[in-house]
Amino acid sequence: MKKHADLYPVYLFYGPEDFLMKEEIERLLEKTLSPKEKELNLHVFSAEEHSAQEIAQAAQTLPMFSQYRFVLVKEADQLEEDKVKILLRYIENPSPSTCLVLQGLTLGSWRGHQAQIEKVGKVVEYSRLRGKSLMSWLRNKMAEKGKALSEAAADYLVEVVGDSLFHLESALEKAFLMVGERRTVELSDIEGMVADIKLSTVFDLTDAISRQEVEKALGVLEKVMGSKALSFKKGEEASKVGDPIPLLLNMMARQYRLIWRAKVLKSRQAPLGEMVKELRMSQWMVKNLIDQSKNFSEFSLREGILKCHRTDLAVKRGRGPKELLMEKLVIDLCHPSEVKLHAVKGVASR
Repeated sequence: MKKHADLYPVYLFYGPEDFLMKEEIERLLEKTLSPKEKELNLHVFSAEEHSAQEIAQAAQTLPMFSQYRFVLVKEADQLEEDKVKILLRYIENPSPSTCLVLQGLTLGSWRGHQAQIEKVGKVVEYSRLRGKSLMSWLRNKMAEKGKALSEAAADYLVEVVGDSLFHLESALEKAFLMVGERRTVELSDIEGMVADIKLSTVFDLTDAISRQEVEKALGVLEKVMGSKALSFKKGEEASKVGDPIPLLLNMMARQYRLIWRAKVLKSRQAPLGEMVKELRMSQWMVKNLIDQSKNFSEFSLREGILKCHRTDLAVKRGRGPKELLMEKLVIDLCHPSEVKLHAVKGVASR
């Protein structure tokens, strides 16, 4: 494999958009190592599990039967300042035959050292795609598959799936397969694929949570994780999804947002027809959201969204067994902080 003039010896990638980060890391990996060369020259470290000395030593080691060695450090933002300083000594004079990639959610202790990295390498922030940027990404992804995606279809996809690029990519692939030989994916195609895309299991789960029925909520959770399947429509046969937890967390957070929006619209005394148009859902779905909203306060809905995102981050960072993290989330959601706060106040006033 030839040397690449545009390849830097050090990269620092950070931000919440891990899909784009993963794509760029895979591009760099393909650029530096062949499948056979990866066996001896690819090293993946976890900043929480490996020492800075181990990482620096691997980066300094000459590649074997290859022109490059590729060193990836995950959770690089979790490195403490003293460990960062050890790696900075390597970065001051990096090996030209090593591609060192530091990956993290934030800059962490690397904040303040960007200029030093940029003297020899590259620092890139990957923010969440929003608005026009997200629409453009969707249409470009479908164009890569050889088809066009209408603006209305792109808008609807974001509305029902959310802004997770991993889930949007999966939805695009499904849409691509569904339209067959047709060159354009229209709104009607997307609606047919994800009409009322409320996971029935998610509805059942949030319904049990809203009624503080812990045993029922944990039962629904156990069923999903045991079968590793989720249904995308009420009455539709469940689809195998491998690890259902990331999708389940995304859809739980989305369900909370929808309930919140329905609650706000209802408080403004918006007619049902207006709510259907605003939420872009069927009357049946909107009525169910209104019913669920009666059992939630705005505080508990905000708290629910935040807890789903925190659990998602804990799962991604391996902060404990995924099943236990999910069970803790469900139990916490069934007993929101405001309920506990009122209980404490009640005891204190006696």
